Amino acid sequence: MNLADIEAGVAVHHEPNGVVVASRFHLDEARVHAPDADDLTMAIDALEAWHRQGHSGSVSIEISERERPILVASLPWLTLDEAGSHVVHRFDYGAAVLERSASFDPAGVMVNSDARISVDSENHTSMQEAWALELSEQNVSQGAYVSDQVHVLGLEARLGMLAQTGPMWPPRGSNADGSLPHKGEAIPLVARVVSWTRLIAAGCPSEFSIRAPVLGGLTSLLVTFDHGPSGVFLHADGHPAEVDIDDEVRLVVRRVYAQDGTLRYGRKALLL
Repeated sequence: MNLADIEAGVAVHHEPNGVVVASRFHLDEARVHAPDADDLTMAIDALEAWHRQGHSGSVSIEISERERPILVASLPWLTLDEAGSHVVHRFDYGAAVLERSASFDPAGVMVNSDARISVDSENHTSMQEAWALELSEQNVSQGAYVSDQVHVLGLEARLGMLAQTGPMWPPRGSNADGSLPHKGEAIPLVARVVSWTRLIAAGCPSEFSIRAPVLGGLTSLLVTFDHGPSGVFLHADGHPAEVDIDDEVRLVVRRVYAQDGTLRYGRKALLL
């Protein structure tokens, strides 16, 4: 199976009973993850590609307890069911969402040469080491500290792009009278660039200080949506980041940083 199309930063193959996605990044002939991607973001990429194509139904996926809240928050429309009509097949640097009756051989998945992004061996190793250091419990983040409790409270808004319908005080998930706030509509994942800036490694926020030198800096974008507020998002790592005002971008789930030995995920922008 040759994956020649590109959607949301990954190589994609659509077929009547589902979708197959794989990483575009290659070290020689071997697939590897993008600098800010992993097996979880790849599964989310596959499910979002499946959903964009108009597929629907319950889905079965083998997922860890650590991954589950990230997946659920990222895909508010998803119905998980162990006996679901569709199954997520997770494989090295890729994932497929297919009807339960469909057969699938991950060994036959190949990314077309035109869709590949070549990775330098030294940079790839440096990035792996940087993430390992950032994830180590000995590492003390120099950025603003966000507790796990506060981080989890914001997952649906940050990953699922669920807008808030009104003011909340205190900002801990309830209204002033103690009632739960009404959930707002999901903001579209496609936006338009209003402004952008390129940060050199030395000028990046301190929570990115370990990886920024390997990446050569970060690109930050101010984007606006057809409805809802504007927002600031990082550009996804490893992809060409030459953007212009009025360019359209799609927001995808990627690693953002690590704190207290835990990965923090968020939405990042990729050119359409």
